Amino acid sequence: MASKASNRRKRAPFPSNPMEDSNLTEILPPELITEILLRVPVKSLLKFRSVSKFWLALISSREFIKNHLSLSASNHHVLISIQNRDCKWNFKECLFRSLFNDSVTEAFDLKYPIEDNSKLIDILGSCNGLILLMGYIGYLLLWNPTTRMHKKLPNPRPRWKNYYDDYGFGYDELRDDYKVVGIFYIAGRSHGSEVKIYSLKSDSWTNIDYCDEEILNTADSGRTMRLRDSGFFANGKLHWDTITFSPNFDDVRKCRRIICFDLANEKWEKVEKPSYGVGETDMCMGMLGSDFCVFRDYNKTQLGVWVMNGYGVKESWIKKFTITYPIKKDLCPPLFMSNKGEMLVALRTITSIMYDSEDDAFRNPHVINCNDFHGVAVYVESLVCPFSTEVTEKATKQRPKKLRSKQLRNK
Repeated sequence: MASKASNRRKRAPFPSNPMEDSNLTEILPPELITEILLRVPVKSLLKFRSVSKFWLALISSREFIKNHLSLSASNHHVLISIQNRDCKWNFKECLFRSLFNDSVTEAFDLKYPIEDNSKLIDILGSCNGLILLMGYIGYLLLWNPTTRMHKKLPNPRPRWKNYYDDYGFGYDELRDDYKVVGIFYIAGRSHGSEVKIYSLKSDSWTNIDYCDEEILNTADSGRTMRLRDSGFFANGKLHWDTITFSPNFDDVRKCRRIICFDLANEKWEKVEKPSYGVGETDMCMGMLGSDFCVFRDYNKTQLGVWVMNGYGVKESWIKKFTITYPIKKDLCPPLFMSNKGEMLVALRTITSIMYDSEDDAFRNPHVINCNDFHGVAVYVESLVCPFSTEVTEKATKQRPKKLRSKQLRNK
């Protein structure tokens, strides 16, 4: 009996009762435990929250979540939305690194964030591991695919019954708040716009002013400028491409101006694109490392990558890469570009292509369990919660009490 008791005492210091503080803090200092946990994947950390009250509080804290995010910022995943043969929608994910390094990559199924998967959900934006999704009119969702947590946003309730809408999603570092900007245009041939901004902290929408006439000035008094598509988040700002159209709405043209919205001071600004080359047309915006960039198509034969070395300075635009298309087919706009110039693009079919700027080579990885796609986004693993931090902290404090009560009932 004595030897059995002795063996039990020699076991690892993790507690048999998850609500008792672990003796691990007596062996390792809390600072070292923190440094170790910061390098642990998110899915493991979600399990480790049950080790002790100390670990639960640590892993749920704002500081830990921010530091963990900064260390995992290069761990990119590719989110893919597809429609199955039975007309049901589904999300899948695969590792960006696997797409680039392996000849065969498997796409893994993700649980659909709403119960009715017969309804399509569009991907509008990605920021710090959170994805902004939109279903039917007024249905907006914030979703963390790694933690599987999601939150339905309140309806923005535009003033018109029939309208067009564009959204942007990003992070306000000054206020440590995630925000959604919604731009609503009255449907039809009338002129009218409304802008609302959603704050995750307050869980509410507020009205803000639209761009002033100086920013929207097209130098052609007969034409009107309008923002288009989803906003691209970079440098604390949401960026939109612009179009101009005639008074009768029958002549629509792309514009050389980018309009951006600063999430911190909630002011509108404009960014000038690089000078056009003959035969070049805009594709989309992106980031190369910490630098803002735009992608341009040249006569459907080459892709040009223009980088703004000094953000907001028009003269700082330089052409970083010129990439010749590997086959005579149109490429979709690039989906993602890493700090090293590794690029994920796609043909206007189901084939994905990886490009390596170091040796100017293309690769065609084979993706198992994914035959087609509707929408694609790139995200990072994170513990960022789609609920307000105040709600999260309150739930974290209440969780030990609930578990303790359950333990006492079981006794």
